Amino acid sequence: MTPELQRSPFVESSTLTQSLNKLTPEIFLEESERAAASTKKVKGRQRKGCLYKYIENKKLKSGAIASYPRVIGHRNPDNPTHWRWGFNWEEKVDGEWKGRSIGSVPLGAIALIQSMQNEGVPLEEIIGFIKRAKAKK
Repeated sequence: MTPELQRSPFVESSTLTQSLNKLTPEIFLEESERAAASTKKVKGRQRKGCLYKYIENKKLKSGAIASYPRVIGHRNPDNPTHWRWGFNWEEKVDGEWKGRSIGSVPLGAIALIQSMQNEGVPLEEIIGFIKRAKAKK
């Protein structure tokens, strides 16, 4: 083997062809795809939960629409008391992913749920905690 070929990064991972007295590296797509597939881990979809805020709108007897929770002035996106809270997640049912949700999460549980999510607590434990917190209402 010539010194140029020994230094070439293509010698081990590709096929060399000779054209016009030159050695030209050819990289085949199938080989690079197989190599990439063997080095990558196939990561499946994981169950996760999401705490979300929303506003509840109700139509009053007068016909006007009221938004709850009631806020005087501007609704602050960072103030948890200015929002209703819910929790949603996806679970696999009969081979299909289905969306699930729990609405009206108690305000006192919001900080605990967020810390549980940050600590990586399993989804089943978070859902159980929310259901117990709602039962205490």
